[in-house]
Amino acid sequence: MKFKHLKLGGLDIETHRRKMVKRDLDKEFKDSDNPLRIVFVCAMWLTGFDVKCLSCLYLDKPLKAHTLMQTIARANRVNEGKSNGLIIDYIGIVDALKKALAEYTANVGNHDGVDPTIDKEKLVSRILELINMVISFFKQKDIYIEDFSDAKINAFDRLSNLNKAANAVCDTVADKQTFTACASELHKLMKYIERDDISVDTRRVYETIAAIHRMLKPKRRDVDTTDLMVTINAIISDHIGMKESLGQTEDAVGSAYITRIDISAINFNILRKEFTRVKHKNLLFNDLGDFIERSLDRLVAANPNRRDYYERYRQIIEEYNSGKDRTNIEKTFEALIQLVKELTEEESRYIREGFTTDDELAIFDLLTRGNPNKADIKKVKATATEMYTKITEAISKMDHWTDKDETTAEIQNLIRDILWRELPESYDEQQIEVCRGDVFEYVYTRFGYMA
Repeated sequence: MKFKHLKLGGLDIETHRRKMVKRDLDKEFKDSDNPLRIVFVCAMWLTGFDVKCLSCLYLDKPLKAHTLMQTIARANRVNEGKSNGLIIDYIGIVDALKKALAEYTANVGNHDGVDPTIDKEKLVSRILELINMVISFFKQKDIYIEDFSDAKINAFDRLSNLNKAANAVCDTVADKQTFTACASELHKLMKYIERDDISVDTRRVYETIAAIHRMLKPKRRDVDTTDLMVTINAIISDHIGMKESLGQTEDAVGSAYITRIDISAINFNILRKEFTRVKHKNLLFNDLGDFIERSLDRLVAANPNRRDYYERYRQIIEEYNSGKDRTNIEKTFEALIQLVKELTEEESRYIREGFTTDDELAIFDLLTRGNPNKADIKKVKATATEMYTKITEAISKMDHWTDKDETTAEIQNLIRDILWRELPESYDEQQIEVCRGDVFEYVYTRFGYMA
């Protein structure tokens, strides 16, 4: 009867009803890679429906109290690559939101139900305070950012001044932390004001601060597919503008050009020589450090047995910060280059060990005990390969397996059964139990995101 009524109005709902019945729409919507990216919700998904990748919520119905708080919370779940949720209000819920927030803070923190929202005047005042703090920070370094925030300054001079300022920020860890904290807070607060809320000159100073901040951020280099030494060379090239120092060639692909570098042709003596030409070495070390840290993050996430590389990197940076005379700077550069060479070799170790993935190597490392003989090594490798294949296959069939006791128990039992069946006889019960715990912790961390 309801369908007939809708058809009279020219609406065909049967197609959508079939989708709701036959497809697992809630699972699809929770998957950030699924093409289902927008849904219209009446009630059921407003509360208690957790979609971590959801970042935008449109409101066009009156809500209040607990329901309003729960609804807004849909867009506030923490997820990788997500900095905040965005609420777009078409109905006007500001007063209801203030009341709900006041009630919430009163219940949670034993307060008197004070409205926690901030007036715009206080927001603008905080923005001006932060900008003045950054201006003072640079004045102490004999750098006056108001001067090169002037619209009349030419582009080359402005870029030169920005590089000088960014290099000064990287002088010490404390300096970088101070500047980054102010610039990050400014970036967040500026989203909530209109252009007319601050003067044109003040906005230009902010844009200068933002430009310096962007220069400190990691460059979007492909740490997954690019050889680490190639990227180190590219970073140094960025800072001295060299093009041919290491035998680079350019191949045309359509209208684009791709730089290709023969790793075997890299001359490290030339690389060291080119390093001496870099003017802003603090900024160079910042870029090198950001890249190496992201490379380490990826390598250690794939195999926790690589944590020693982190400790070596931290020690190199600590020694660099202890004194920045020319000898120490060159020594630090040499140490970083050596570390990256070793990371490059470690990155391809899984191939040399006969595995098809880095994850199999990680499981093999976790299972290896003492100094096994060749026969035991062969058997442990086979165990690691089978473990990876069966675990990933099982997890791929589960829905948010880490959220449920029964699915985590199923994975733990799978790991236990494979270990008892496949590991060499030289492994005793205690060793197998330690291996089971280590492998499960790795799988939970590494594959917890899989649906």
